[in-house]
Amino acid sequence: EGLLIVKIEEEDFVWRQDTSLQRSDDPFRQELCRQLFRQFCYQDSAGPREALSRLRELCHQWLQPETHSKEQILELLVLEQLVLEQFLSILPEELQTWVQEHGPENGEEVVTLLEDLERGADEA
Repeated sequence: EGLLIVKIEEEDFVWRQDTSLQRSDDPFRQELCRQLFRQFCYQDSAGPREALSRLRELCHQWLQPETHSKEQILELLVLEQLVLEQFLSILPEELQTWVQEHGPENGEEVVTLLEDLERGADEA
């Protein structure tokens, strides 16, 4: 009944969905969005800010906080924590260690640390 077509291109995911799969409660669509979120790689982005932004976008596509209320899906803080955990997990191991040593409290602090590190490396 609902045919899902996934086309993977070199630079980006392009996917089309049958109208029956566009419903927010469709389990196939939700699973695809979950997989895209969980499989996103840091190296697929141009830098830390873009990676965090893309993870936020993928998380919202997966959990759809604008349509699911469940106490606002345990509020936006839970979403942000989920994004932060996933973002930290996709960083190269040496960056994970370096970030953890600096103890950032949120995604924006992680991005700022990484951007400062990149600027310092460019200047050296």
